Amino acid sequence: MRSKSVGFTLMEIMIAVAIIGILAAVAWPQYQQYVVRNNRVAMQSELMLIASAFERYRSQQLTYANATATLIYGATKYPKSGVTLYNLTFTVAPNGLTWTVTAVPATGGLQDQADDGALAIDSTGRRCWLQGAAACDLANAAQDWSVAQ
Repeated sequence: MRSKSVGFTLMEIMIAVAIIGILAAVAWPQYQQYVVRNNRVAMQSELMLIASAFERYRSQQLTYANATATLIYGATKYPKSGVTLYNLTFTVAPNGLTWTVTAVPATGGLQDQADDGALAIDSTGRRCWLQGAAACDLANAAQDWSVAQ
């Protein structure tokens, strides 16, 4: 009576490894794009929260004049702790009637995120995102982040 060996041959294992490698080569870039898009959407959400904080400040102070990054948000980067994905710039007009917040991808964070582009929002509700750019134009309706995505 002959005994039959149980197990996988080297060829079967190499085929399985090749299939896994091909799937990983296709899936990894898609995953990276997903992470970048998710970080951008999280920053957009955070900008909307910052806008709410500005309006809350104005409802109490009747002006934006003394609003600072510390008072409004508590930081000049996003996220507030950990690896910085975006650097925030808070600008309040000298007359205290308007404000603008700009989020520029940090160069020390994820490289793919740094290539994603800047985001901005202002006191009139205009929002913008321009993929791959260091700044966006709030006056350009084609760059509104709900249109540009």
